[in-house]
Amino acid sequence: MADHMECMCQDCGISSHFLVTDLSYDEAGPGERRLVQNLFCPECGGQLFVVGRVGEEPNYRTG
Repeated sequence: MADHMECMCQDCGISSHFLVTDLSYDEAGPGERRLVQNLFCPECGGQLFVVGRVGEEPNYRTG
């Protein structure tokens, strides 16, 4: 699933997987989240942010 990205909803916290080619997102600065511009949470319709590629260590884990 290297061609899929994990995204998380800022509102309800659910994690979803999307094809890389389906995503449009902002490039974030250091310590900021990359917000998805064209897709929304399938559960609540909230804003999604990119966690990282499916199968890789998420950037929010610290140790």
